[in-house]
Amino acid sequence: MTRFFLALMLAAVQAAAQQNSVASPAPVHSEKPFPTPDFILRDDPHKEPKSGVQFGPGGQLTIMQGVGTPTVINALSFSRDGKVLAAGKDFGRVVLWDVQNRKFLRALETGQGIVSAVALATDGKIVATSGNSDEFSLKLWDVATGKLVKTLREDTDFIHTLAFDAKGAWLAVSDNSGKMYILDVATLTPTFTQTGSYFAGFSQDGTSFLTANPKEFAVWTTLDWSKKRTTPWSRPIPTIIAFHSAIDRMAVYQAWGVRLVRLSTGEAIDGLADILPKTSTGYPKFVAFSTDGTLFFASVDDRLWVWDTKTNQTCGTPVMYSGSGALSADNHWLAGAKDDSILSKQRTDGVWLWDLDRLLGACGINRSNTK
Repeated sequence: MTRFFLALMLAAVQAAAQQNSVASPAPVHSEKPFPTPDFILRDDPHKEPKSGVQFGPGGQLTIMQGVGTPTVINALSFSRDGKVLAAGKDFGRVVLWDVQNRKFLRALETGQGIVSAVALATDGKIVATSGNSDEFSLKLWDVATGKLVKTLREDTDFIHTLAFDAKGAWLAVSDNSGKMYILDVATLTPTFTQTGSYFAGFSQDGTSFLTANPKEFAVWTTLDWSKKRTTPWSRPIPTIIAFHSAIDRMAVYQAWGVRLVRLSTGEAIDGLADILPKTSTGYPKFVAFSTDGTLFFASVDDRLWVWDTKTNQTCGTPVMYSGSGALSADNHWLAGAKDDSILSKQRTDGVWLWDLDRLLGACGINRSNTK
């Protein structure tokens, strides 16, 4: 799951978080570099619009706000079977690849400006997209034909989270105004709506989901949309970025760092804080637990990381100049977007993919430790 949540709330609480947080001892851990990717997926050659980042006379750098850059990838999403990968780019472009055959499938010109969120349905037949233009619309597209299926205009601010549940029955939507809702995929009608909260994720079996606000986080059931339990926050207030219900664990962004806490209580887990680099630029855009919950994946400071929470081993990529990533549901593929610096002479733009078994081996992480 990739999030841009409630900028106003974060601005208010993060200052307090720095004042009230108590520094914990730096855990002992080892770090290794990622191997080279198994392969790279690239966009099809096309006429690209003028970049919002330009060099002028005398080497003067000009950055035009809200325009975007043709090569940048803001969000990635795998289909449930890992065979299709979707990428949301600037200038309204969404690219679809056949991962199994390593080939470009098609591009969608969504008209949604900077595409901030994409999600492939469980069966890979529908892709949901949203961006900062076209009245913050949510659009659903047929992957096979590239045709627009439906346009919804429920939001008044940009959508930062789109997520299908494991069975493909529900589509969760969360926007920057604090509105979140869940659509019935069959009818595309809202079945659950909240304001002043954000969607934190579906459980692995899709029977429950998590929401959070500045006061508490809550677990809900998709059987009748009732609240199962509520837990108040302690100070400083964190932001939930991922959770794994089967092992009572969730990841939060707190005091500029990523920490693992207990889902049942919100209490910190000893030794599982501040392993990954701290960053004041915002919480990770991409985070995911492995199937068994022992590996944690995140994009921090424009690098992809894998963290073995049993041994405190970490492994990281070079600087990717992008915070986008995705983990396939079968834990076969890890994907990360690479957007080269405008000063780079060698172009390596695209989506880098790693076979997870090969990646863990190169990182010195024993797969048996994670099972």
